Amino acid sequence: MKSIITVDHNSGAPKYQQIIQSVISAIDNKQLRIGDKIPSVNEVSDSTGIAKKTVVQAFEQLKQTGVISAVKYKGYFVASANTHSKHNIFVLFNHLTAYKEDIYEGIKSTLDGKGVVDIFFHHNNIEVFKTLIAQSAGKYTEYIIMPIPDKGMKPALKKLPQDKIYILDLGYQDWGQAYPSVCQHFETDIYQVLQQGLPTIRRKYNKLVLVLGPQFYNLKQIEKGFRQFCREFELDFSIISHAKNKRPARGELYVLVNDQDLVQLVKKTTTFGYKLGKDVGIISYNDFPMKEIVGNGITTISSDFTRMGTDVINMILKKKKAHLQNPCRLVERSSF
Repeated sequence: MKSIITVDHNSGAPKYQQIIQSVISAIDNKQLRIGDKIPSVNEVSDSTGIAKKTVVQAFEQLKQTGVISAVKYKGYFVASANTHSKHNIFVLFNHLTAYKEDIYEGIKSTLDGKGVVDIFFHHNNIEVFKTLIAQSAGKYTEYIIMPIPDKGMKPALKKLPQDKIYILDLGYQDWGQAYPSVCQHFETDIYQVLQQGLPTIRRKYNKLVLVLGPQFYNLKQIEKGFRQFCREFELDFSIISHAKNKRPARGELYVLVNDQDLVQLVKKTTTFGYKLGKDVGIISYNDFPMKEIVGNGITTISSDFTRMGTDVINMILKKKKAHLQNPCRLVERSSF
C-alpha cells in the first residue's frame, strides 16, 4: 500500500501536490476504491522522507475536495472515485487574439462543469513564460501550454509534473511529440489548402506571393509547405517579409500570415484601382468574423480552433496520450 504514494525529490513540483496526485492516480487506476484506507501520515512521511506537516497539508486538501475523509482514531479513507470533477487546469496562451476565444470556448464547453480553468498569457516573452510556469508548478492538475520559440522553455517545463503537460496549437515538431498535443501542422496545412484551391489558382492567377510578416513560431514550416506546393505544380512564386513596400500587380495571389499585411494590401488594391478576387487575390491566415466583411469577404486558411480546445480537454478527461493534427480548411470568399 505504501507504494501508492510516491514522491520525486528531483521534480520541481511541490511535494504536497505530488502526494495529492499519487492518491488521485491510484483512485483513477482502481488501485484504491471507495472505502479503502490510505497510508497514514506517519507511513507516508517515513516512506517518502517528507515532513509530516507537508503530508497533512496534502491530506487536508484532498478532504476539502471530497476525495478522502478522515475517521477519528482510524485514519483516512477514500470517499469518492469522482476525481474528474476536480480538474484545475492551467492554460498558457501566447497572445489574446480572436481565435484564442474559440479555443477557450472549446475548452469550457467540453469541460462542462468537471473542473475550472485559469488562463495566462506569456506574450512570447521567455521571462514571463518562466515566471508563470514557476508560479503555477504544483498548483494545478493539468497544464495546457502554447510554446514559445526559446531554448529557455525546456528547463521551465521541467518544473512541472511531466505527465500533466499538454502542448497546444504551436510547436508540433519541437514539443508536439514530446508531450500529448493538439497542434497545427503548418507545412502540410498550407500545402493541402492551396491544393484544394488549385483549379481557381490556375484559372485566375499567374503568380503566388507569400508574405510572412513579423517573427512567428512556424514561419519556416509555412514557407516550406508553400515552396513545395508551388514547385510541384510549377507555379511562379515569391516570398517576402512584409507588404509595406510591395505594390500589387494584376494576376498576383497573396498568402498573408499577418493581419497587418492584410490591412495594408487591401488598402493598396483600392488605391491602385484593383478589384479583390478579380485583379488581385488574397488568402489570409486565421478566420474571424471581421474577415467576412473586409474587402467584401477575405478568403482564409483556418484551423478549427474550437475543436482544438475540445480535443485537448477530451484527452485530459479520458486520460489519453495522443499527438493530434488539428483540422485545417480553406474558407473561400470573394477575395480569392
